[in-house]
Amino acid sequence: MLGVECRVTEFEEQTMKPAFEKLPERLFRVCLVVSVICVSVLYGMFAQKKNWPPAPQFRTAYNVLFVYEALSRKARAYRQHLQPSRGQGDGVMVNEHPDRQDAILLMGYFEGENQARLVKRDGSVIRKWTLDYFQHYPDVQDRPCAHLTAPLLTDVHGALLTPKGELVFNYEYCGTVKLDQCSNLLWRLDEKTHHSMVASETGGYLTLGRNVWNAAEVVDRFPPFSTPATNDLIWEDVVLRLDDNGQVLERVSIPGMIMDSGLTALLTANNEEITSAKVVRNELLHSNKIDELPSELAEQFPIFNAGDWVISMRGLNLVIVVDPASRVVKWHQTGPWIRQHDPEFRPDGKISIFNNNAYLTSYDKHKKTRLAAPRDTNIVIIDPVTRETEVVFGNKPGQEMLSVIRGQHEVLEDGGLLITEFDAGRVLEVDGAGNVTWEYINKYDAEFVGEITNAKLYPLSYFETDWKECMQ
Repeated sequence: MLGVECRVTEFEEQTMKPAFEKLPERLFRVCLVVSVICVSVLYGMFAQKKNWPPAPQFRTAYNVLFVYEALSRKARAYRQHLQPSRGQGDGVMVNEHPDRQDAILLMGYFEGENQARLVKRDGSVIRKWTLDYFQHYPDVQDRPCAHLTAPLLTDVHGALLTPKGELVFNYEYCGTVKLDQCSNLLWRLDEKTHHSMVASETGGYLTLGRNVWNAAEVVDRFPPFSTPATNDLIWEDVVLRLDDNGQVLERVSIPGMIMDSGLTALLTANNEEITSAKVVRNELLHSNKIDELPSELAEQFPIFNAGDWVISMRGLNLVIVVDPASRVVKWHQTGPWIRQHDPEFRPDGKISIFNNNAYLTSYDKHKKTRLAAPRDTNIVIIDPVTRETEVVFGNKPGQEMLSVIRGQHEVLEDGGLLITEFDAGRVLEVDGAGNVTWEYINKYDAEFVGEITNAKLYPLSYFETDWKECMQ
């Protein structure tokens, strides 16, 4: 029978001996660490229950940090809707016609919230609506902007009042809502609506929406912008025609109308290299207003018809007029306006345009207006037949304005204008000669003004209802 002899050499014995001698010391250290952890956990449990130190101190520190973060997040959202004050005052600064029987709808940032308010000429409030996105879209899965973590991370843009005192408005790129005069929700639309809200002569409303699609999945949709080599998203602006109940009756692609009219050059004339490697420009055109030619003005426009649409595209410095039936672009012009908004048909057969006349270089890195930036925003009109243009307000002493983005104006029946200077938190009414007859400043504090996105004037006779007291 074979046997195996196991021997430990003298060298191996000398090597292993220190390890065996240190084993009890290592076990002691492990046991000590485990014991300390167990005691700490047990003490922590009792400290939490009995409120022993340092539980109160940790709780206070946690609460302070949590509240600080919440307040910081809220402050950032608030600051998003503020712009540096230009020292122009607070509330109604000019009121040349205090006896006029009309009121002004203001949309923007008031009292620390998104708000709509209908005010008299003296600034007193007839009615106000708190506009809370999370209240109107309580379920995340139903929100067109499901990514928002706070309601103030969106704002309101595009609004009107009905004769019943109902408010119809857009949360910017995040949905359309209709409220009664007591803020009760009548309906909401789950679409990425934005910028514009106008009543149509055919009933219902016209607004702007946005389709979002993957360039690689629909490569034949808008060549050359779509490409199979990328998963980039394309933002396609559309016209939405809604009925009175907020149902979409028609969805019309704006870049589709441009391309189908043989005007693809308008979308690509920007010195950008377009390749198959990536989508160079996700946002094809950035539309910011649609308006409809009313029947009562149609005879003043020999090359247009009642019901034609005028559409502005900020990113292309482009304004077009479209036949909504054939979807053919009948007229277009690029400039002389720069980053313009809000084209309007005028009773004299011309188109009036809010000419921002500024680039984002007038903002600082925090997207706040540089007070030293030139105040060159103006209102320009164009004759669509002769193409002649004229500045009717702005670029003169006493008429200085600067709205780097957004802005709006309304052509009034007496030939004047109601102008919304977004970045200044300012609304002003001017007569046909360019004299300021009413001015309102939305002062927030000594340093900031609250942005105003829209304003619209309503004769009190427009409303078919009394502004009753609302039950809370």
